[in-house]
Amino acid sequence: TMKIYPKYDPGTYHTRELYRQVCESKDLRVVWAYVNSRKWNVDYDEFLSLCGTCCANCGHKLDYGLGKNITEDKSLEATPSTDHIVPQSKGGPDAIDNFWIICMRCNTLKNDATPEGIKRYEGIVRVLTENAKQKI
Repeated sequence: TMKIYPKYDPGTYHTRELYRQVCESKDLRVVWAYVNSRKWNVDYDEFLSLCGTCCANCGHKLDYGLGKNITEDKSLEATPSTDHIVPQSKGGPDAIDNFWIICMRCNTLKNDATPEGIKRYEGIVRVLTENAKQKI
């Protein structure tokens, strides 16, 4: 379950309006989107629309609760992260159409992969899968 602080704290909720929204909806995505839309200098509403309840890649339920450090309460799969579809290292822009929200585990595995790099991973998975089947 997401942890919601019981009173307004500007360091947590940033604005009273965001705090009101969280209290009414019990949805911390509004705060997470606010912080990250400012970080990436993109439109808040557009960024919020990217913030699904599950990882856009693996489907694991995301916990938009406070803190980004992994704790006993929050696994890598539950920790949301903003990923550049085309990595910054490959010239990908900080633009809303180049972002997706995936879990930290998927983001770590993807690293700075491009579609070409993903094809390499698919080849590795295919060989490993075939090798595993031969041993059964």
